[in-house]
This record gives sequence, structure tokens and C-alpha cells, in this order.
Amino acid sequence: MKTTLLNLATLFLLVALSACSDKNDPDPVISGEFKCTVESLSFPIGGGDNVLTVMAPVKPEITVSESWVTVGATEVTGSQKNIYKITLSAAANPDGNDRKAIATVKAGPDSAEVELLQSAKPILEADAASVAEAEKTFKAEGGVGSVRLTYNLDYEVNATASWITIDNTRALESATVIFTVTPNTSTSARSASIVISPVGNNDVNPLTVTISQEAGESQALLGMNAKQIAADMHAGINIGNTMEVPGGETGWGNPAVNERYIQGLKDAGFNAVRVPCAWDSHIIDQSTHTVDPAWLNRVSEVVGWIVSRDMYAIVNIHWDGGWLEENVNEESKDKVIPKQRALWTQIASHLAGYNERLLFAGTNEPYQGKRDQMTAKEMAVLLEYEQVFIDAVRATGGNNASRTLIFQGPATDINKTQELMTAFPTDNAEGRLMAEIHYYDPWNFCGLEKDESWGKMAFFWGAGHHVAGSDRNATWGEEDYMKEQFDKMKKQFVDNGIPVIIGEYGAIVTNPAGLKTEDKAANMASRAYFDKCVSQFGKERGLVPFLWDTGEIFDRSNGSVKNTEIVNAIMEGSEAGKYPF
Repeated sequence: MKTTLLNLATLFLLVALSACSDKNDPDPVISGEFKCTVESLSFPIGGGDNVLTVMAPVKPEITVSESWVTVGATEVTGSQKNIYKITLSAAANPDGNDRKAIATVKAGPDSAEVELLQSAKPILEADAASVAEAEKTFKAEGGVGSVRLTYNLDYEVNATASWITIDNTRALESATVIFTVTPNTSTSARSASIVISPVGNNDVNPLTVTISQEAGESQALLGMNAKQIAADMHAGINIGNTMEVPGGETGWGNPAVNERYIQGLKDAGFNAVRVPCAWDSHIIDQSTHTVDPAWLNRVSEVVGWIVSRDMYAIVNIHWDGGWLEENVNEESKDKVIPKQRALWTQIASHLAGYNERLLFAGTNEPYQGKRDQMTAKEMAVLLEYEQVFIDAVRATGGNNASRTLIFQGPATDINKTQELMTAFPTDNAEGRLMAEIHYYDPWNFCGLEKDESWGKMAFFWGAGHHVAGSDRNATWGEEDYMKEQFDKMKKQFVDNGIPVIIGEYGAIVTNPAGLKTEDKAANMASRAYFDKCVSQFGKERGLVPFLWDTGEIFDRSNGSVKNTEIVNAIMEGSEAGKYPF
């Protein structure tokens, strides 16, 4: 029995060993679920890590098709230790092309592919040679330049000054920014920038190209004194609510001044333009009252558009936050005088190259808000401020030595001026001064926007323009009054060899509250007639009228006339009026 059992056990062992060594038998089957949790992974442009999670019965093997991706550490998790977290690391994308790689995952007989994606590096680059060429200083007469770009994103191009215009030509991946530099009519060099900015991508810095231009040459003098200039001024107009806006010329709703608008003024018959200007909000160093050169360049640009058309331009320091206008008193002199001198030294120096077609006005409406408080004492202070203006301009020399300068009556009010201005500023240039007043009488017709306790709005003014039975007819300040007021200024200034600028006038309310629809035509006719009378009666007495317009008479974008009735009336009055000099 023992021998038999031993032999049987040996036989079974041999059979078993023979079966395990059979080369034709398949490998053992690995059982269990295999799964990649994603089909693709995206990497940031700058490179970084991503984790690929794989469920597998055995540790998976990972290979990648491109060298910009590397396989890092593997972490095993899960209750059955069958979750594998494999770190994949991408290098930064060095160029402007999207790229892709494939990660192949194998676990025993199972496999899967995962797409690895990386976006292109955003590119907005300027060719260095073209930038160097563009940044060479342009001659005063201007010219055309260009900057070549390489890009793979959207961008925009802007110039920081309007004397540089942009023409951007794009191809699929490259572009040429062509720009034009206009002639520099100022005697000061200038500079500005072309800024090329990515749109919708904060990871790319804007490109800045600095454009410089030489100073222009001084214009030849025309040899004209104040009376000759006044006699040549046919009709004047203001660019109101624009360049005198604190902080920027578009702040009160008007577009930036452009050449088409200036040409439109000339085409309509105006040959003199008052350019009210703010300066205080453009000061970049309060300790020295230094004005931003970009603003000086901008004012010069507008003046250049005017003067180049044989028109006259008046540049002033307008209300400007009231630093001078509200401080015509002894207590303020020590602060006001240094600032007045510093500002006019800079303004005159920067604009010195223009001939006599450019005039300077030292203030605007000094002490207008406190006009009832003005006495001979305040008048003496105003004369000091105006003398500082004249002396500062003359000290800059060149064309400024003989430029016509304009001083203002107190509050530019005719009655206050007649009463208080018994002396005038002095000037070492003979016959180069003008005086300035403004005219908005009667105010309840010219500017009142609602009825007040002291008076009601008047809608109708002048002989033949009253509406029968209406309580909105003007009750004072009509033709005879206007003539009497202008006669005062003729006697005080014109008869003493000093022409007078009516720096502002107009009936400026276009649609007063309470005006009936059927009366609108009569109201407009009254306004036009008022402007005609100022134009005619003023010129007949040696007063040069400048209409106050804030955009209701002319389209500021293209210079077209929006109110022909007003313009026609002014031209009619300007033709009828003849200066006494």
C-alpha cells in the first residue's frame, strides 16, 4: 500500500510540472478596471504641472511624444490602491505657436491616449530697427514713419498727441504701423508717443514708441499794430466749453478740436477765434507752476490750425479754477502774482514763433463772482495782475516783443470798467494793447434758464421782434441801451487808441423752459437779431465781437453749421458794421 500511494503522488507531481512549463499556454489574465479620467490636459503658456489620474489594476506606464512634457512622480491612492496620480510637467511655450503632445498610458494589456495641449505664447513685438528709425527726430516740417510688428493677438494703436496720425496695415502675423507727423508751427520742440496695446490680454505689455520733432521757425512778422489787427477782424467766435475745461478738453461733452471744425468756421465767414484755455489743471509741478509740455503742444497745435488759415487766434487764461479770477485782492497777491508770471512766461515762450495773428489775453472775467465787491482797491490789484502778464510776455522777446496783448476790465463788465478802470496797464510796445469786455445784457434774455425772484426769462428782444400780448418781451436792454453801453467803451478806450474786444456775447439759451412751440421761431429770430446788432453796433464803435458758442451753432466734429439763422445774422451785422479806424 505504501509503495502504491507514493507512486501515485509522484505521477501527479510530474503531470503538474509538465502543465506549468508548457510554452503554448497564454500568460495569466490581469483582471480589473482600467480608466483615464480625462481625454486631454491643457498647460499654461508659461509651463507648469498637471496631474493625470488613472484607475488600473497595476501601475501604469506613461510615455509622451514630445520632449516639452516630462513625466514626474506617481502617487498611489484609493482603498484598493488602484488609483494612480501621475504628475506631468510642461516647459514654457517659447514661441507664438500652439503645440500638442500625446501621453500614452499602458497598464498590462490596456492602454489609452491623452492629448496634451499648450497655447501659444502671446506675441506683440516691434522690430527694433524700425523702432530706432521711427524714434529719430523729425524735422519741423513733419513727415511719415513706420513701425513693423509681429503679433498673434488683437491690438490697437493710439497716439498721445493729435499731431501724430495713425494708419495701421495688418497681415496675418505681421503688420506695419504707418504714422504721419504734421508740421510743427511752434518754436518749441515737441514729443509724444505711439502706444500699441494688446486688446483683452493683460499678460502682454503695451509697446511705446517715442516720437520727437524739432522746433519750427518763427513766422515773419506782418508789422500790424492793434488797430490794424482789429480792423482786419471781420467776425469772431469762441471755442467754448472745450479747452478751458479743467483737466481735458472733452470733459464737458464736446469733442477734441480738429482741423475740419476750424475750416468750417472760416468757411462760414469767421476770421478770428478766441481759444479759452485752462492751465492750472495741466500743471505738473506746483512748486514751479510748470505746465505739462503735452498741453502746451496741444494749444499750439490748435493755434497753428487757426493761424495757418490767415485767421486770428486769442489764447487766454480762462476761469481755470478761479485761482486768479476769484482772488483779485490784496490778501491773495503774493500767491497769484508768481503764478501769473510763471504761466505767461511758459505760454508766451512756447507760442513765441507765431506772428501777430496770435494774440494773448491775460485773464478772463476777473472778480466776476464778486463784482459787487470791487472797489478802487481791488481795481489796483487787477492792474498789477495785468501788468505782470504784459511784462512777462514782453520779457520772452522775439515775436512776443510786439505781439498785441489784451487786458480785461473788472469782471469784463462795461459799467464796472467805466467806473473803476481810470488807468491802464503800461506797455513798452507802442500801439499793441487791446481792452476786453463781455456783453450779455439783458441777462434774462441772454442767459437766464428759469424765472427768478428778481425777474422772468425774456424770449423776445428788439424792435419788430416782440410778440403782442406776451409777458416774455424784453423790458430793457434793447438797441438803444446796447449802443449806449458800447459808446462808453469807445469813449474810454477806442478814442484813446485802444481797440476793444467783446470777448463773449450771445443769447445762449436755445430752448428756454416755458417757450411755446408756436413761439420758437420768434425766439430764434430775436436771438439772431440780437447777435446781428452786437456785430454791427460793436464794429461801428471799434469793438470786435466774439460770439460765445459751446457747440449749438457749429458741429464740432466736422465744422458744419447747425444754426444758419444765427450765422447769417452775424455775417449781416459784420458786413454792415464799419470800424472807426
